[in-house]
Amino acid sequence: MSLRRPTHVLGLFGTILKWFSLVFLVPLAFALGHGTPLMPFIVPMILALVAGVALERTFPETDLEMADGFLLVVMTWLSVSALGALPFVLSGIGTLANPVNAFFESVSGFTCTGSTVMGVISLEKYPHSVMIWRQLTQWLGGMGILVLAVAILPRLAVGGTQFLDFEMSGPQVDRLTPHMAATARRLWVLYVGLSIALFLILIGLHYTGVDPLMDPFQALAHVLTTIPSGGFSPMGDSVGAFSAPVQWVIIPFMWVAAVNFALLWRSLFAGPRVLWEDTEWKVYTGLFLGVGVALSMVLIAHGQYPTPEENLRHGFFQMATFLTTTGYASTDFALWSGDALALLVLLMFIAGSVGSTSGGLKVMRWIVVVKAVGREVIQQVHPSSIRPLRMSGRPLKEHVIRGAILVVLAYFVLFGISLVVISFDARVAGLDVTAVDVVTAITATLGNIGPGFGAVGPMENFEFFPPLTKLWMCLLMIAGRLEIMTLLVVAMPMYWRE
Repeated sequence: MSLRRPTHVLGLFGTILKWFSLVFLVPLAFALGHGTPLMPFIVPMILALVAGVALERTFPETDLEMADGFLLVVMTWLSVSALGALPFVLSGIGTLANPVNAFFESVSGFTCTGSTVMGVISLEKYPHSVMIWRQLTQWLGGMGILVLAVAILPRLAVGGTQFLDFEMSGPQVDRLTPHMAATARRLWVLYVGLSIALFLILIGLHYTGVDPLMDPFQALAHVLTTIPSGGFSPMGDSVGAFSAPVQWVIIPFMWVAAVNFALLWRSLFAGPRVLWEDTEWKVYTGLFLGVGVALSMVLIAHGQYPTPEENLRHGFFQMATFLTTTGYASTDFALWSGDALALLVLLMFIAGSVGSTSGGLKVMRWIVVVKAVGREVIQQVHPSSIRPLRMSGRPLKEHVIRGAILVVLAYFVLFGISLVVISFDARVAGLDVTAVDVVTAITATLGNIGPGFGAVGPMENFEFFPPLTKLWMCLLMIAGRLEIMTLLVVAMPMYWRE
C-alpha cells in the first residue's frame, strides 16, 4: 500500500478542516444567546482548527491528480461527520450522548438522510444550540461541503471539477461558466437564495397569525432542512406539528430543491423554455404531479381523512417527501392502507434530479436504464442497427450510459449485502425485527430518505438497532450521498497502488 496518495491530499484536507472550524460559530452564538454550555462547540472548533493548520503547514501544496479527488472527498465527509458528532456527545443529553448514536445522527445530518436515533425530539429536552447544530449539518451537506470549499477557496479552484464530480449527484457537474469556482459560487447563490425565500415566507405565516408556532427559530430550523432535502425537524411530529398553510408552502420548495440546480440557474436567465427542453425535468415533474394525484385519490377512496383538502395535502406532502428524499412527515403515514404505502415504497427507489440536493438513484439514471434496455431489445431484432441514446435531444456518451447502469447495479448489490449484514447482526443481538423493518431501514439510509415503515416509521427512530448495524448504516448513508462509486473506488486495493 502506497503512502503517496494520502500525503498528497493532506495539505489541502487541512485547509478544508481549518475553514470548516468556522461553522461551529453558529451553534456557539445560539449557546451564548440562550445561556447554555459552550464547550460542546468550542472543543470541535479548536480540534478542526488546530488539525487543519497543522496539516496545512506540514504537507506542502501539490498538484493533485484526478484520482486524488476520490480520497479527498471521502476523507472530508468522514472527518466532518466525526467532528459533527462531538457536540452531541459533549452535551451529554439523551440518546445522543452515546458516541455511536452521535456519529449516526451526524452522518444522517451531513448526508441529508434524516434518519434519527433521538428517542425524544424536543426543545424542552435539548438546548436550541444543539438542535440548530443538528439542522445546520443538513444545510451544509445539502449543496456539498467541497462545493462550498471550491466556491470560496482559491486553492481548490484549479482541481475543483474533479472534487465536484465526485461529491455532487450525477455523472458530471454541469458547468455554468468556464471556471468551476464560479460555477460553485452560482450554485451556492441559488441555494442561499432559495433558503432566504422560504425563511421569509415561513416568518410571514408566523407574524400574520396564520401559524403562531412557526416562530423565527422554527422557520430557520425548517429552512435548513427543507432546501437540502434533509428532513430533520426540532419537532417530534415533524411538519405535522404545524398548520396546513405551512405544509402547503413546504411542498413546492421540496420540489424545487430536487431539481437540477444548474438547470434552475439557466432557467432564471433563459426562461422556462430551458426546463421544457430537459427530459429529466419533465419526467421528474410528471412523477411529482402524477403520483401526488394518484396517492391523494387512494387516500380519498379509503376515507383516510375527513376532508378532500386533507387527503390532497397529505397525499402530495408525503409523495414529495419520498420522491425528493426529504424525509419529513405531515402525518403518521405508517397507518395508511397497503396500496398507499406501495406507492411510497416505489418512490423510495426513484428520487429527484441529478445536480440537486436529493439523494437516491435519481430520475436521470432510470431514464438511461430504461432507454438502454429498450435499445438492447431492438438490437436483438435488428443486430446491425446503430441506435444512439438521446437525452434532452443530445446523444449520450457510452461512458455515461455505462456509468448510470453501474451505479444502479452497485446500489442493489450493496442493498443485498446490507440485508445479510443487518439481519445477521440482529440475530446475534437477539433483536426481533421484521423484514419490513430491515428492508425499509436499508432503503431509507442508502437512499438518504430518512424514515421507513414499521419500527423505523415516521414517528419512530433507529436507536434500537445494535451498534454494528448503526455503523453499517452510517456507511450506507455516506455511500448513498456520494453515489456509491466514490466510496467503492477508495475501498479497492488497486486504488492504493502506485
